[in-house]
Amino acid sequence: MSFRLKTVLGIAIIELMVMAILIAVNQFALGGSATTQLFQRAESTGRLFSDAVADAVIATDLATLDATIGTAVSNADLTYVRVKNSSGVVLSQGGASEALSVPFQRDQNFDTARDDHVIDIDLPVMIDGVSYGTIELGISTLTVEEEIAQALHWNLVVALAGMSLVAVFGYGLGSILTRELHWLREGALKISKGDLESRIRVRGNDELAETARYFNHMAQALANDRATLQTQQDELLAKKARVEVIVDCMTDISGGGDAAHVPDTDRPDEIGDMARATVIFDNSMREVRKARLEQQRLISAFDQVAEQVAIFGLEGNVLFLNAAFKEFNRAVLDALPQQFTLQDFLQEGVAQDAFPDAKSSPEEWISNQLYRSNSTPREIKRSPDRILLTVQSHVEGIGVVLSAKDITELRQSERKLIQASKMATLGEMATGIAHELNQPLGVIRMAASNCVKRIGKGQCDPDYMAGKLTRIGEQTKRASLIIDHMRVFGRKADGNPVPFDLRESLEQISTLARAQLQTLDISLSVSIPNSSAIVMGERVIFEQVLLNLISNARDAIEMQGTGSGEISVAADFGRADGHSITIQDTGGGVPEDVLERLFEPFFTTKEPGKGTGLGLSISFGTIQEMSGTISVQNTKQGACFTIQLPDAGS
Repeated sequence: MSFRLKTVLGIAIIELMVMAILIAVNQFALGGSATTQLFQRAESTGRLFSDAVADAVIATDLATLDATIGTAVSNADLTYVRVKNSSGVVLSQGGASEALSVPFQRDQNFDTARDDHVIDIDLPVMIDGVSYGTIELGISTLTVEEEIAQALHWNLVVALAGMSLVAVFGYGLGSILTRELHWLREGALKISKGDLESRIRVRGNDELAETARYFNHMAQALANDRATLQTQQDELLAKKARVEVIVDCMTDISGGGDAAHVPDTDRPDEIGDMARATVIFDNSMREVRKARLEQQRLISAFDQVAEQVAIFGLEGNVLFLNAAFKEFNRAVLDALPQQFTLQDFLQEGVAQDAFPDAKSSPEEWISNQLYRSNSTPREIKRSPDRILLTVQSHVEGIGVVLSAKDITELRQSERKLIQASKMATLGEMATGIAHELNQPLGVIRMAASNCVKRIGKGQCDPDYMAGKLTRIGEQTKRASLIIDHMRVFGRKADGNPVPFDLRESLEQISTLARAQLQTLDISLSVSIPNSSAIVMGERVIFEQVLLNLISNARDAIEMQGTGSGEISVAADFGRADGHSITIQDTGGGVPEDVLERLFEPFFTTKEPGKGTGLGLSISFGTIQEMSGTISVQNTKQGACFTIQLPDAGS
């Protein structure tokens, strides 16, 4: 529906509503006035007729009543007349028989009268206030209804004529008003089809004209924008072509090729930025390929070494296993998924009895392995009979690097070296031990000789003989203890740590050492608590550590050249941090510049040929295996070695 038609219809509807209201008001006013007048006329007619027949009603003069009624109903508007006495008896009536046959019912308004087109009213026949009867009459409403209908007819005719005129004028006005809207529509249609050069005519200075001007301004702006967009599109297409060239370069680079030349690096726009970024990408990819090559070489190098290497990332998952690690731990790895953590590896190893040390307390052992000190070597026994020296290092940005070296042969060699060292020590102590054995043997010889002399003289005093024999037994026991100490000290280590009493080891080593030191004029003082102190380790190797420290103290005193000295061994058991042992000497101490290197393998302060440099290194490893520490510091007269061991008695 066009705007012009909408305008005409709108005006017509408004006119229709106005005319309907006017007609309704007019008809209402006309109908109300006519019906009121008709009711007033009926009442006036009734009063006049009542006055006219009052005497006849009183006298019951029926002939007069009939004549009067006949005259009255000759009037076209009077439909019927009925006269009743005071008792309600009809005295006379006349008029339309149809109206007279219907029971009388007074009409209260015009609407009830329109049902039979007759206004029914009744009036009393009154004389001096006394009612002598009733007059009932009906006045026809047809004349009034015809007048109202005719008035409505002419109102409708006038309304129709008015609406026709309004429609004609409205159509003309709508045509004038919608002409410029039509121009706007045509212009918008052309612009929608791409004709941005189209303009519409502008007439007048009203709102539509102003809208037309704005429309032309908009069309011009759109034309300018399209020209700008076209220029930008051309530029973008040109840039797209350059970007495709750079993308091809990036594709070649990402595929592993080398970009011989990246164009447009000198451009100041985003294409130049992209080109320069491509050059950086090319350099980065070169570095990545170089890093990958180095990584591959590193992996190959790791696979060549005999030492086991495993790398676990920051999130705990395994990143790398070298060939040695895979081969040595094949049974454990076969039971694990492709992605696993160090904890998974340890748990599976414990489940397969690969770690004998974990049997007593698996969870505690695994926790100790996971949270061990950074870069601190620790030996782990590996089933069936291997010993691994492991180092667990936390590397920033990578994770945990675990290395393990099979030192089984090394430990066996160390035990052989320790055994040889013990044999050498026993050889060194041979003179002192012989002196120690000669003393009880001399006492035994003298006691036996005295007994023989007494027997020869026949003087076999039982008390005397019992005393001599008792002394012989005591000296025999003394010699037996010395031999037992040498036998225990000389036995081979079996490699299995067990709980032992620290006090017993200190007493036995002190006995052996004292026998040697007495021949050198070096005193040995021992201060050991009477209580037991249980530690975990290999007793034979630990006693060799003590004897090595005492032997080193002896050598330091001899190097002084004073001819005498003192070595003191003291123990403190049951402290909060375990058990402590100190060995001090008067040998002048250790040079300060070599204190930190004293426990390094093959490092010695002795003259060439007098030391291998392995004694203190092996001692350091032995104490570490016992979860203890060994340290050294200088005193005023010499050196003091301190051994700290955890208690294993609980």
